[in-house]
Amino acid sequence: MPTSAQKIKAFKTVRGRDLKIRYTQDNLEDSLVSQRQYYDEGGNQLTPVTPLLLARQVATNNPTIDRLGNAEPRYISACFGSPQNKSGESNFKVIVPYAPGDNRQAEQIKEVGEYTSFSPSVEPRLPLQLTYHGENQG
Repeated sequence: MPTSAQKIKAFKTVRGRDLKIRYTQDNLEDSLVSQRQYYDEGGNQLTPVTPLLLARQVATNNPTIDRLGNAEPRYISACFGSPQNKSGESNFKVIVPYAPGDNRQAEQIKEVGEYTSFSPSVEPRLPLQLTYHGENQG
């Protein structure tokens, strides 16, 4: 019978897929960015992708859509407890596609704060901390 420590070590994070997101820059121009989604070994989503983020999803592979370039988009770093990691934490980056001043920006941040993970590798199920990072024009 495996110990609980052995069970915890058995959880693995696997790369998922990228969502294409319509992102409104600080200068109010739109561009396309990618939101990476991560899943655990059981297929449970680890990245807190919320309805307001999905509302900006673009289903296209069109290379002519403007990309953000070298700039770093606004994002939230959502910290979850992860007993299997040495640090005891996992951080997931969530793009904030709404420009400052848009009410949906605050609502999306609230959605991420209330996100409940169903992954057994995350404990507790809600984020421990959110850190907001503004747009960086690099």
